[in-house]
Amino acid sequence: MERDVLNEEAKRTVAAFLERCVDYASSSIERKLERGESATTWEAYRDHTTFARDEVLAGRLDGWFNGEQSDEPARTAQRLMGEHRVVRLGELGHLDRARMLTSTLSPRPLVLVATTDAKGGHNLAPMTSLSVVSNTPPLVVMSLSSDREGRARDTLLNLRENPTATLYMLLSGPDDATMVEHTAANLARGVSEWEAVPHTRDADGSPFLDRAAAALRVRMVDELPLPGAVAKLVVLEVDEVHLPVAVEGDAALDVLCQHGLDRLMASPSGWSQTVDHRSA
Repeated sequence: MERDVLNEEAKRTVAAFLERCVDYASSSIERKLERGESATTWEAYRDHTTFARDEVLAGRLDGWFNGEQSDEPARTAQRLMGEHRVVRLGELGHLDRARMLTSTLSPRPLVLVATTDAKGGHNLAPMTSLSVVSNTPPLVVMSLSSDREGRARDTLLNLRENPTATLYMLLSGPDDATMVEHTAANLARGVSEWEAVPHTRDADGSPFLDRAAAALRVRMVDELPLPGAVAKLVVLEVDEVHLPVAVEGDAALDVLCQHGLDRLMASPSGWSQTVDHRSA
């Protein structure tokens, strides 16, 4: 167990170092382009370093941290569907079912949802059940579950009292992953998770996560039951998107994601291909 802890710490350290290398390369590329110079070498360095960082975070190089002597990274075997097995989710327990769903529908962006109750108490909670369902109007949905006693999440209780919220997209690094861990604790209602994370205050005095990669200001416009589930589906309309000044255009952000049930990682940034997704 102690060795596993040390290996995880080593992985976080290496990933954080590579993340800084990527940031430095990106800054160098910008400086080169501003001077009208070629940035090809820096772009290649950035891409290769990004790939190395993602390999570390995805666990494909775990064997190296365990001292295994191999020229090839440890990869999970992937097979096509020529021969396959069938898993009936109705026959699984809750945890096994969750593992199955999160391992196949993965990765998913992780957001910190900031809400405020009727008394002005502030709550911050990590969520991955978020998806864009409409561009016009701009709508996202989020599933909010209840605990084993049937008590709704503070996030949902707060939205019922005050339908506005802020969705924070996080940076893809170990520091923000640790911040998520601090906000995931099961605290009593009225106790704020904001005390566990560094933050500033906005114009009206509410806590604001200034180290986030982006922030979406939303309003709950509907709450829907999910068939056979204790969770509720909330529909949120996006009023504002807050981005750092340095972010231009509609480029996809490199944000923190959840892969599988418990692993946090960077958003996919390996090979890519542009496709025409607009159907007739």
